[in-house]
Amino acid sequence: MNVIEVTRFGGPEVLEVRQAPEPEAGPGQVLIGVSAVDVMSLDAQLRSGWGREWFPGEPPFVPGTGVAGRVLSVGDGVDGAWAGRRVAAFLPGGGAYAERVVAGVETVVAVPDEVPLWRAAALIQVGPAALSLVEAAELKPGTRVLVTGAGGALGLPIVRLASAAGARVTAAARGAAKRAAALDMGAARAVGYDELGGPFDVVFDGVGGEVGGAAYELVEPGGTFFAYGVPSGSTARIKPGAARVVGMEQVQFAPDEFRRLARRALEHDTLTTVVGLAVPLERAHEAHAALGSRELVGKAVLLVTAQAARYRAHGGPEVLALEEIPLPQPGPGQVRIAVRAAGVNPIDWKLRSGLMGAPLDEPQGTGLELAGTIDAIGPGVTGWRLGDPVFGQIEAGAAATHAIAAAGLLTAKPDDLTYEEAAALPVAVETARRALGGLGLEEGQTLLIHAVAGGVGLAAAQLALAAGARVVGTAGERHHAFLRGLGVHPVTYGEGLEERLPGPVDRVLDASGRGELELSVKLAGDPAHVISIADRAGAARLGVRFSSGGAKGPVDPQNVRIPIAEAFPLERIADAHRRSEDGHFLGKIVVNTEGTLPR
Repeated sequence: MNVIEVTRFGGPEVLEVRQAPEPEAGPGQVLIGVSAVDVMSLDAQLRSGWGREWFPGEPPFVPGTGVAGRVLSVGDGVDGAWAGRRVAAFLPGGGAYAERVVAGVETVVAVPDEVPLWRAAALIQVGPAALSLVEAAELKPGTRVLVTGAGGALGLPIVRLASAAGARVTAAARGAAKRAAALDMGAARAVGYDELGGPFDVVFDGVGGEVGGAAYELVEPGGTFFAYGVPSGSTARIKPGAARVVGMEQVQFAPDEFRRLARRALEHDTLTTVVGLAVPLERAHEAHAALGSRELVGKAVLLVTAQAARYRAHGGPEVLALEEIPLPQPGPGQVRIAVRAAGVNPIDWKLRSGLMGAPLDEPQGTGLELAGTIDAIGPGVTGWRLGDPVFGQIEAGAAATHAIAAAGLLTAKPDDLTYEEAAALPVAVETARRALGGLGLEEGQTLLIHAVAGGVGLAAAQLALAAGARVVGTAGERHHAFLRGLGVHPVTYGEGLEERLPGPVDRVLDASGRGELELSVKLAGDPAHVISIADRAGAARLGVRFSSGGAKGPVDPQNVRIPIAEAFPLERIADAHRRSEDGHFLGKIVVNTEGTLPR
């Protein structure tokens, strides 16, 4: 299995991927298949060689003390009911930066179904600490509170809990982004370290050093100063006075107390933190570099697994489930995309239901188009960098937190497109361009599009209009105003359609499959002037071309924008398929990963 080792004391570059034997659960232990790893400031300090008088370990060692994942097996003396459960764990001896870890069952807690594993990893250590500190402060409505390091991993949940208790919180943090995050968490004020104000009844010092010393001077006599922060290299430099000082003991727990607080943290309605960076395990050095820059808002986590919508049997939308899978690795000419949004198309649910394709012999992903950022690059790929926002079409599996794409089929996402809007384009634009090319549409001609309010219909209409053609389209009346705004002449479906048309038709694109092909041939005067993408049987019967699939390539988004009819979270992929099957909507259905993956 892969682990990340500190190969020598030094900067982030000393973190390297290594192979290690698979661990086994011993007595009183569980073996956890890791999904996400917590990255702490302490990890980076120990990597640098700081604190050797307290932490005497020597390289090489595997850092990290917090994980979330699923229990793979249990050791002697452990209740077998733990096997298969989603859990988070504290590893006091380190070793968390790994694909599998063993943990003493006394520091393992179950993760509620509604809590993503990455969030559990982010909270497993700062959550108990924040609860312990705020409980010990015995805050009352109106208590004047200062939180230093308020934009960091522990500062943000303290701000949230203190604000929820009715305290008036001043959040001190470096940089506008961190101060904005603290205000979002409920702080009354967010300031830099040169404008702390005061006095305060309670100070939570997450910085230490000179900043902590300055904050201590602002505590009212009889107030409380919590000194737990060491990112500056030491705890607060103070001369004890009239304020009560509570040290690191407040965030150090016996196993029973840790489990009590960890359960509360994962089940708490108010407690949360911000995950400002999520990178794959092999890029742990980037997480450490972000911590060292002091620019990171909230926490960093390392990802070991992805989530993907898959089905194991053909059937209705109910066969779709969100599954944990190994983080996919790109091969030659490929990149991995951290997916932000994926489009839903009729072919997706036709494949899922068994109307197309071969019988299943393994779980299948769903979705052909996506938008997101590149987070891994395979051999031989040039022209792309990590973090580039892109969109495009893939073979399968776009409805996931991470997916593999051929680098040559991607397009840079324009700044004026959201990820959802970009994910709606690839299939529709490729299909529309292919169909219009087959029709040989020319400037000044009239194109009739059946189902013009769908994704392909809207793409074809905009491309045809940009080429100087006139466009007439069939659509439900509730979509007519929008279509007129595009420049399309809308007409309603059904009997009498020929009489409702504004004039002769030169070419027809059938995107509906509702049986209009015979009339379409009559209107266009020649089967060669009609293309269907929706009625294979009717096309064969009438000698009309049926267009399905074609050479895929980068998407040219020029002149095409498709409205989002509805966006579903990834965990509601089955509902997204149901909505797509129902039809009668304007534009495209998409799914997004906003609640499934940290942003």
